[in-house]
Amino acid sequence: MANHCYTIYKITGSEKAVKNLWDTLVSMGVNAECVSLSVLAEHYGIDYENRKISVRGCIFFAEYDSDENLLTLKTMTAWLGCHKFFWALNVVLGDEMSISYWEKEISAGVFCIHDEGEFFTAKCCVYSYGDPFENLLYVDFDSIEDAIQEWCSK
Repeated sequence: MANHCYTIYKITGSEKAVKNLWDTLVSMGVNAECVSLSVLAEHYGIDYENRKISVRGCIFFAEYDSDENLLTLKTMTAWLGCHKFFWALNVVLGDEMSISYWEKEISAGVFCIHDEGEFFTAKCCVYSYGDPFENLLYVDFDSIEDAIQEWCSK
């Protein structure tokens, strides 16, 4: 795989849609092994090749909070997150889900948050190296001011 993009998805919505996705992931052995996005797409009948939707990656962690009806997914994909796939999956499941995500692929300069709830507080990510910045590799900050303050303290 090319550069790795790590994305955290927070999915809420109707219990029927969110639980359907969770049950499918459990049946595919999520958390015991990576669940390929292409296999998941095929399971739900999403023609990703003709629709030119990237499914190059996997879900390596999933957690379902039934009290909050919140599904958390952690993915590793090539270059960017596979948001178009998850939006297509939402349509298949009745367009009843809200999908928020935090994605980071530092080598390609990608740091993006799409938050439809209040899941992700970070507003910026600092990547720096060399003396005295060794401890600022890929660090998220809640504000640009916090990042500048940390940078200036070095």
